[in-house]
Amino acid sequence: MSKYNQCGLRFYFSYVTSWREPQTQPLVIGSIAHEAIEHLYRLPQEERTLERALELVREHGTRMLRLPDYQPFSSDVDMKHKVNEAVTNLFKIEQPHELVVQPEHLEMELEVEINGVLFFGKVDRFTQDGTARVTDYKTGKLFRPKNDPDRYIDSKFDQPYLYALAFKTLHDIDIEEVELIFLHGKEILRRRVDQSQTVRLGEDLALMHEQSHLDLASSAWVAKRSSLCSYCAFRPACPLETPDAPMPGTPESDVILRQAGLTQR
Repeated sequence: MSKYNQCGLRFYFSYVTSWREPQTQPLVIGSIAHEAIEHLYRLPQEERTLERALELVREHGTRMLRLPDYQPFSSDVDMKHKVNEAVTNLFKIEQPHELVVQPEHLEMELEVEINGVLFFGKVDRFTQDGTARVTDYKTGKLFRPKNDPDRYIDSKFDQPYLYALAFKTLHDIDIEEVELIFLHGKEILRRRVDQSQTVRLGEDLALMHEQSHLDLASSAWVAKRSSLCSYCAFRPACPLETPDAPMPGTPESDVILRQAGLTQR
């Protein structure tokens, strides 16, 4: 939902025509850190030490960096440092050896129909320690724009709120709290789940799904300019960024995307 709302054209390239964006350093950092943290919390509580966590980074990082998509980053010392920093910071903002979590509640896949839309998500962590909580790790720092920062931060909870709605729909579990852990920022944000908010987001999901089908029927995918444009892999084929770019979806546009290093699934 967030990708479509951020930019309809990026959604079209990624999900309709199946162009794969190349891996970037932030994505690789996030993937390796998530993998190490997942395996950390699969250990018995008494074994969840910082030393063991960094061993898991080396173990799973080495394995992942052999994969074709990750191999270009195998010699990236800065990337490896940032992964270690993210995992180290986890121990500065929570106590892994105290957390009670079931192995099956890590990287939980949710697939459920919400208001006629098939919703799929993967929850980093679900815990029940007196409070039913969904947790999402973020390896970046929390960005606070000068213009309406509260609204921007609230939008970061949309996905966890949808997870809460999915838990209720699929498992009849009432999620009481959603949590974002910003590892590089060493910051934890929590929100009590507002049921009216989850219902509204479920309705928004259905509206977005309907609008995307209308866009598909009319081939009207609107590009939106934002601070994320400078990081977008589709810039060479975007009319906002490259005024003489050919029409998206044409053979000429596909050539430009291939020249930019993108591939199709």
